[in-house]
Amino acid sequence: NESSVARGFLLVFLSRLPDVDNGLHQDVLTKLLQPLILSLLDDVCLAPLQSGASIMTGTEDYSRRIRAWQSLCLLYRFVTSDIASEVCGKVFECMKQNLHGQIRFFIEVFTIQCSQRHPSVFGRKFTDEIQRSDISLQYISSLMIIGGNLLVGKYKEGFHSQFNDGESGINLKQVVSGIIPWLSSTQGFSRAIAQLLVYELIPLVMHNGHDEDQWFLQNLFQFLESNPEMKRLRKKQLKLFDRYNVDEVCTPEGLLGIGVDNGDEPDPQYIVDVVKKCLEEVYLESHRKEAPMWKQVEELMRSQAEAAAPTLVGPDDDGLVNFQRKIIPLDALDLALEESREQRLRNAFGRKRQSLVICASLVDKVPNLAGLARTAEIFSVDRLVIPDKNVCRMDNFKSISVSAEEWIQIEECKEDNLLAWLAKHRDDGYTIIGLEQTASSVSVGEVTFPEKTVLLLGKEKEGVPVQFLQFVDICVEIPQLGIIRSLNVHVSGAITIWEYTKQRRLLEMADV
Repeated sequence: NESSVARGFLLVFLSRLPDVDNGLHQDVLTKLLQPLILSLLDDVCLAPLQSGASIMTGTEDYSRRIRAWQSLCLLYRFVTSDIASEVCGKVFECMKQNLHGQIRFFIEVFTIQCSQRHPSVFGRKFTDEIQRSDISLQYISSLMIIGGNLLVGKYKEGFHSQFNDGESGINLKQVVSGIIPWLSSTQGFSRAIAQLLVYELIPLVMHNGHDEDQWFLQNLFQFLESNPEMKRLRKKQLKLFDRYNVDEVCTPEGLLGIGVDNGDEPDPQYIVDVVKKCLEEVYLESHRKEAPMWKQVEELMRSQAEAAAPTLVGPDDDGLVNFQRKIIPLDALDLALEESREQRLRNAFGRKRQSLVICASLVDKVPNLAGLARTAEIFSVDRLVIPDKNVCRMDNFKSISVSAEEWIQIEECKEDNLLAWLAKHRDDGYTIIGLEQTASSVSVGEVTFPEKTVLLLGKEKEGVPVQFLQFVDICVEIPQLGIIRSLNVHVSGAITIWEYTKQRRLLEMADV
């Protein structure tokens, strides 16, 4: 649209301005660019969050903030020494906000660029903040990312040169002492980056100290250096930081070339998510031999199936490839497959899952989906079906679901495929129950829920569209005593899930 085009032209204009020491007029710097930087920080980035303690993706507030930080990534060149201290204080204050990873990505890029230009100002602030014990996990994650890039990443050579001059604000001993406690963090990301930073910085600290006073650092370094899991993780992280290029981001091409989310706002790959994936890979690599029997059998069966497939031999091949196969006794195979089936029928706590499927394919608001995920995990439902599994990566989803997505089975089914999905589950013996107010709806407390039930939830405002009602076996509604027409879809779903659970528990008690 027109506003996007105008914004694009403005970003290009800012990028084409000369550097401060390369012909930029003083009035342009002091009367336009620097007031613009401070205005963006004060009026947008530090403005109170409109939604309270957190910010929602897709809102005007979210869009204004992420675009402001994108603009600042082009304006970092005009942060001179006379405003560096003021900018530094505002930037670190912004990091304390409860923001999505997409916004934090641009905050961290801007901070890294400013830190390279003003290491004494930003380095001293970083040193002070990394030693604090009262900061949030989001804040420490940003500090770890900034420290990782400046202290061990591709920008370390230029930054390390500041350590020995009198202008540097970095005190490595204080930095290491601030990072070491995070080696025991409950957050995997902070723990992973902490071990990398400590490993890289200990030799620099010990080089300037007395060995007899630093035996604990020597022992810690030797452990980090020799532990196989630490070595694997460190290797992956170093590659990650070596590829982290803030200079490419700080161009119109870099900013506008980033992929977008459903709201057409930039959706950069956040380093926290990448490191989490590294942690998962390292865990799987180190525990591959400890996999449960059903998993080993599954992998063995897959390899045998590949080995049994016909081998195409070309005219230049010497002959067929021979495979030596391990034979699995049938009783062991049956036992392993049965173990696999049992594990899939139980939740993380070991309790049997209920045969209830929550279909939220028509729900599009992230807080409602996150709340449903949390409720579904608490009551151990079989599956939660949502329109897009990518929402599980969003910060506002995670803050509401409190990791429920890691413990339940989440399936993706878009609205376009919902009719076929409902038909298939009806064929599989499920009863489709729609949560909707219709002329024939029955009170939720008067319905006997079959064991195999699909609960179909409607859209936030429109409810269940007519084309889907034809696949519903029965509609239920929640009695209301007030004047507001309907409950929030998550609340309605939670009440119905509890009613199903209550009925199943009473039946189980009756059987006993």
